[in-house]
Amino acid sequence: MSDDIRLMIDGEDFTDECEEIRFGVPRVIYEEDDGRNRVLFTGPAGFSLTLINPTSRARALADGRYATRTVTITCAGHQITHPTRFLKEWTTTDGTRKVFGALAWDHDRDAQWVNEPQLAQA
Repeated sequence: MSDDIRLMIDGEDFTDECEEIRFGVPRVIYEEDDGRNRVLFTGPAGFSLTLINPTSRARALADGRYATRTVTITCAGHQITHPTRFLKEWTTTDGTRKVFGALAWDHDRDAQWVNEPQLAQA
């Protein structure tokens, strides 16, 4: 794991709770075809986080998307914070353990990301 990455979850340091931290801010791409042209539309940015070979403490975060946690990643002097739900924990065929988290959705409103005020009220 790179020494310049720090992982905080709900205010607790989880940096040393896994061998590697992989994260990204992917964007959903929608494709429309009007019969003459193919048009691509960029959707909102998401957030994904995968912990490679996590400790039992980090594996316990994967509760199937129920708890929304505040995740802050600091890397190379930059910081990103997102409300995150840890969706799944599994072991790959080569024995690598993984925990996957993604940007939290607001399930009470259709297709809405959770925002910081909602997170504070939870």
